[in-house]
Amino acid sequence: MNVDRTEDRQPRYHAIDNLRAMMISIVMLGHAILPYVTIPRSFKDPETHVGFDVVAVFLYSFAMPVFFVTAGFATALIHRRKGTRTLARQRFQFVFLPLLAAYLVISPLTRGAYEFAKHAAISGSLQPGLDILLRGEWIRLGKAYHLWFLVSLLFYTAMAICLRWGVLRFAGGRAASILAASRRLLASRWRATSLSLVIALAMVPAYVIHGKDATTLPMQLALFGFFLLGWLLYLHRDLLPTFTHQPWRPIAVAIATLPLAAWSTRERLMSPYDSQALIGILAGVSNSILAAFMTFGLLGIYLARFSHSSALGRYVSDASYWIYLIHLPLLIAVSGVLTVTPLPAVIKYLLTIAVVVPIVLASYHFGVRSTRLGSLLKSGKRSTASRDP
Repeated sequence: MNVDRTEDRQPRYHAIDNLRAMMISIVMLGHAILPYVTIPRSFKDPETHVGFDVVAVFLYSFAMPVFFVTAGFATALIHRRKGTRTLARQRFQFVFLPLLAAYLVISPLTRGAYEFAKHAAISGSLQPGLDILLRGEWIRLGKAYHLWFLVSLLFYTAMAICLRWGVLRFAGGRAASILAASRRLLASRWRATSLSLVIALAMVPAYVIHGKDATTLPMQLALFGFFLLGWLLYLHRDLLPTFTHQPWRPIAVAIATLPLAAWSTRERLMSPYDSQALIGILAGVSNSILAAFMTFGLLGIYLARFSHSSALGRYVSDASYWIYLIHLPLLIAVSGVLTVTPLPAVIKYLLTIAVVVPIVLASYHFGVRSTRLGSLLKSGKRSTASRDP
């Protein structure tokens, strides 16, 4: 595949890099909220508050969708610039290998943190949790926990390549018409509304049947839709400046939808086996609106305000991958320690963030940044660095 070398002199899409790093940070902040929601969970702090339910619904409605939009954009960029083989090699080196290493190390630690936290919360004492850790029964492989997003990224990349091949192979001359139709849709003032309708086709079954588990087939299809959106945004990247016009309007629509989304989602998750189908439909539709409108609003805001390079932005973007990989067991362990204190939920949440964020940043700065691992993770991020060919 021929590559135009003049692209190397073009500026990076810093807005896409910065937005991706921000979504990873938001997911981490969202994970810290989960012990304090009133929705049933395997591990919960004795102190909960419905306000955390609302915040959790809001953050989880758009954080991973927007992340997969940025991932789809970067994947299309690599494929266009360097071809399928380079893309496959990049995904193997910078997604599969970190996934394998993290699964072998981080997943057992996450299981151990959960066991410690659950027993500490139930007993009101740290000793039962420590006893569980000392018995070592948690040292085994099983659930991927937060690493599912890397598995999905690998599958989405393969699916997108196969879909592209299928369109080119079987659509023939209609491929150009399909591309033109997607361009008209992205250029339309109704793009957020159209996206929410498409995503609702998968999101509604996710809530009606499963109650929105991110690893279920309907939710995976919805997130794959956002990945494809990112791919199309790269193909029509000349339209990106149009997103910067009044980007707060879609944000306002999303916020206006939040009360319905928070109520219906909470009702669905509070009674996962008894809630009515109508509640699931309302949750699916409202969350689709939240995800679609927040996606275009955030894209517009970042393209308008965060398209420049900065030392802090590069540092956070470089560190975000490592931080995401290691943050969950630390969050759970600290939350478990705090379960035995009588502090209000909001104070516990803030203390968890205040303890964990410096630890993960220090681990990156002093233990990873200047090492071969740090170079590998940064190279993976920068290999998807957005340069306009």
